[in-house]
Parts: sequence; structure tokens; C-alpha cells
Amino acid sequence: MGKSSGSIRGLAEAGTTYSETPSQKIARVIDDIRRDGYSKVTPFAIGKIESRMSSYAESNRIELPSKSIYMSHHSIAHALRDSKAAKGLTVDDADLITFPSRRRTMDLYYDGKVFVYTDYKTKYVVNPSYELRIDRSKKRKVAFVTAGKTDGTEFKMGKYIKI
Repeated sequence: MGKSSGSIRGLAEAGTTYSETPSQKIARVIDDIRRDGYSKVTPFAIGKIESRMSSYAESNRIELPSKSIYMSHHSIAHALRDSKAAKGLTVDDADLITFPSRRRTMDLYYDGKVFVYTDYKTKYVVNPSYELRIDRSKKRKVAFVTAGKTDGTEFKMGKYIKI
């Protein structure tokens, strides 16, 4: 048996399945990307769609093809890409890792195409119908697509509708 963390090994030996939290999966993808330049983690759900998003989508005829928000290694890599880092627009790893739990306390906007969660320092873009490759087939899901820093002034523009 290969070396692993004692607590995970203990769970495995006890016959208990170990399930990573969404935040742990995000941290693992970030570690993979920083170490290897890529990650093989398959797209994963970070939590259920909030009622404010589903209500807005229903009343505005926006199709939400899944009941959960998904993340992929591609979207995490996109949020952390070098060109964004050179401009100082990348989010802190800790902010990205805690997004699944913090999103419920953030303001939510719709810009006509995507939903945007923000704390007015960082914004997280969620596409309501994004094609992901899951289990070797393409499936449409509500998906996180990128994140970046913001000063919050852009949310005063007319294209953003606060939900």
C-alpha cells in the first residue's frame, strides 16, 4: 500500500469511504496545477444552486440544466492563469478554496449571460449552461468558469442586475 495520510489510511482500513469536500478538491486541483501544470481531477459539484438563482432563472426563462454548481480543473486553471497574474487580477488561493461555502453570503448578479457572485473585492463567474466533459461525454451543467479581482465599481453598470 502506498504512503498516504494517516487519517485517510485509517478510514480505508476501517472500510469507511473518504469523501473530499469541494474546498479540499479545489485545493488539490490548485496543488496539481502548481506542481504539474495540469490536473486530472474530473469536474465536481461544489454545492446546490441557491433558491435566489433558480427563482431568477425560472422567472426569466434561463435554463439551468443541473441542480448543483460544478467546477472543473480547466475553470480553476483559467482563474489562475499567468496572463491574469501578470495584471494582478488573480484571486488568492484561499478565496478560491473557500468560495463554495462563502458564496451564499455574497451578492449575486446577472449580466444577461452569466451569474456573478461578488464580495466587491473578488468576483466569481458562473455560467448557467456550460458544457463539461464528465464520464467521457459532454453534459450541460451550471458551472463556475472563472474568477478575478474587482474594485466593485463595475457592478454599478446598467448591465448588472442584482438578484
